[in-house]
Amino acid sequence: MLKHGEFVAPAIALLQGVEPAPNTVDDQALNGVLERFRKNKRASDEPSAMNNVVAVFKDAIVLQQPGASAQMRGFALMSVAAGVVVQTWALWMAVSSGILSVFTSWRHPFLALEMVVIAFLAFYVFPRWYLFFLRMDLFAPEDEPTVFDRKHRKVYRLFPPLDGSADSGWQRMRLKPIALQAVEYDWACITAEHRVTLASTGQALSRLHSLTLVVRGYRKPDEKEGRLLDEFDVGNSLGMGEYTVPMLWEHIRRFMEDGGPGVPQGEQLQIFERPRSLWQSMGVVSPFGPKLGWWWRTNRFPTVLFLLLFPVTLPFFTLWALCNWISHMTMRKVIWPQEVLERVGRPLPVRKSP
Repeated sequence: MLKHGEFVAPAIALLQGVEPAPNTVDDQALNGVLERFRKNKRASDEPSAMNNVVAVFKDAIVLQQPGASAQMRGFALMSVAAGVVVQTWALWMAVSSGILSVFTSWRHPFLALEMVVIAFLAFYVFPRWYLFFLRMDLFAPEDEPTVFDRKHRKVYRLFPPLDGSADSGWQRMRLKPIALQAVEYDWACITAEHRVTLASTGQALSRLHSLTLVVRGYRKPDEKEGRLLDEFDVGNSLGMGEYTVPMLWEHIRRFMEDGGPGVPQGEQLQIFERPRSLWQSMGVVSPFGPKLGWWWRTNRFPTVLFLLLFPVTLPFFTLWALCNWISHMTMRKVIWPQEVLERVGRPLPVRKSP
């Protein structure tokens, strides 16, 4: 296990010693840091795990990687399938309508130039994106969790080996379990930030909220603050907003600082068991499956909406369920480092939602 200061995130290491300017806190920012939390100050009166805690130990909790959610599995694969269908349809229409011959005619140089750009996007840029998303869902690790250990005042990040040995084509295809690598961070050197990113849907702008943990090394006498080592998000940003980010941080803060519970009072580890069939995947991603009762109890309004709009939602969720099932079928188990297991001990029995 790498100790605090022995690991620098690859994206930060690329800066080659150039320290980025510190983020300015602006509670009205469209893109940047809305708030920088303090460990001795309450951030919210309603702490919540936001369904991110997947295991509880006596003095440790485990938060899953956002993409490791049983429900979100397959979404990237479905997006790739949709992109390929749209791209194939557009190419077919261009060929069958004769537009392609006009674009490639040198009598229309500007149209020919546009065709070159389109071809570059279609056959180079988009395939690289597709490959990236496919790697997220096919033969991917079961989880790359973050462990908060209040007994030892540490935070552990677990991820596949940095040398890429677990990601080679043959290793991925064999479905061989991955022995995760761990990096240890001192809790005292971590700062939590509420960040937003401006995103566009093509018709409107929106802000994506995230809880980001910033890790620095210990400050030297000639430094204003320690060297930046890592930055990583905790929790699923797609499911968080302006008020829920402080709620998640407050749960983590109380657990680490005030001896709070692993899961807030009134909440459960609401995680699905891994689906073993297409029918079970249908229940994971939608109410059109064996978990209709769970959907009705926990998401009543969306459930009613999905059922009423079934001519549209049923085909959509069927495709998602198929991709979800494929993703789970190719998912690779992970093995935690022995040192982390020895520190956190055995998980406590916590009842999961049905």
